[in-house]
Amino acid sequence: MTYPSTGAERATPADPVRTLLAAAHDIAPVLSRAAEAAERDSRLTPEAERALREAGQFALGVPQRFGGPELMPADSLEVTAELALACPSSAWVVMVSYVAQQIAASFGERACRDLWGDGPDVALCGVFSDAGAVSRPVEDGVLVTGTWSWASGCHHADWALLGVPLPEEPGNAPGRGLALVPASGLAVKRTWDMAGMRGTGSDTLVADEVFVPHHRLRRFADVVRGNGLPEEPLYRIPPGSMTLVSMGPLLGTARAVLRLTLEAVESGKPMAMSLHARLADSPSVQAAIAEAATLIDSAHLHLRRSAEFAGAAAVSGTEPSPIERARVRMDAGHASTCLLQAVQLLLTVGGAGSFSATKTVQRHWRDLETGSRHPTLNPGLAKEMYGRALVGDERPVSPMV
Repeated sequence: MTYPSTGAERATPADPVRTLLAAAHDIAPVLSRAAEAAERDSRLTPEAERALREAGQFALGVPQRFGGPELMPADSLEVTAELALACPSSAWVVMVSYVAQQIAASFGERACRDLWGDGPDVALCGVFSDAGAVSRPVEDGVLVTGTWSWASGCHHADWALLGVPLPEEPGNAPGRGLALVPASGLAVKRTWDMAGMRGTGSDTLVADEVFVPHHRLRRFADVVRGNGLPEEPLYRIPPGSMTLVSMGPLLGTARAVLRLTLEAVESGKPMAMSLHARLADSPSVQAAIAEAATLIDSAHLHLRRSAEFAGAAAVSGTEPSPIERARVRMDAGHASTCLLQAVQLLLTVGGAGSFSATKTVQRHWRDLETGSRHPTLNPGLAKEMYGRALVGDERPVSPMV
């Protein structure tokens, strides 16, 4: 069977992307084997975590000066999509770590040394909301107390990037901030019990008067602007544009469903309640598979366009226009819709048997349906952002565009 490309051909032999894609492919049997246990236990297995670490997947967003590959968004999409062919939850945990690393690297040299001074293979998790947190100023920093729900990958993270309210300072009003906190200072409360993406272990982090020094705090407004070192363009990309990398695991999940469907069709499975001896003989099946494959390709093309645009703008130091930034969000929302439509078509080809609890395809379906509901991928909100930008309506609709 020939399967649509995963993007590996974009890398040259010397490119670290090729190495990371090959490593992701090599650990696929481990991730696939552990996926059922991750589903049952609502967290990745120690075996899967170890495989991801040893394959360098928890270093995707680490600066090159600290030994990391410093992948740009377009390349991270390809790597997490490759991981998701075997285990969408593993891919999601890696993606969250990458996004947190991309923000953490902009905190400054001292914070970066705290994180990666001993090596790049440091997993992060992150929750940006500060709704459940309080902080009070102390000498050289703040004491933080609170809870942060839906912290994907928190069971395997070495550090957490958490939203915190910042106390009032001379010259600065109180506001939102982000804090880098070692996982050793946090507790995990088991709260994650979802239909899909169960293996992400997105439980609740708990802090009780955890000290955070000033150098590991950053105002959220500064993060949103995407300020970073000129020689490290990755860390200048604003979080609004970085949201599109959340689609990497979902792209790989849809590709996995396509692959499983093609395997079922090519096995000679008959078409129930018809005179077709094989599914492959049915024009309606052929049309559905063609449409699904094209929808997946369309999602990939839109994601690549925006990911490459965001990276190129950061490299050149160009400030994207409001329309261009909103289009990035629109591309992500549109890609999400394409993948959902594609998988619906493929499940219909597979029939009711696809929903057997013993079938991998139904787990992928649940993972895609759950992951695509992440608030940063809301297609309706993306349309609002893009539509307002196109007609010159400057009223804000989200803090992250």
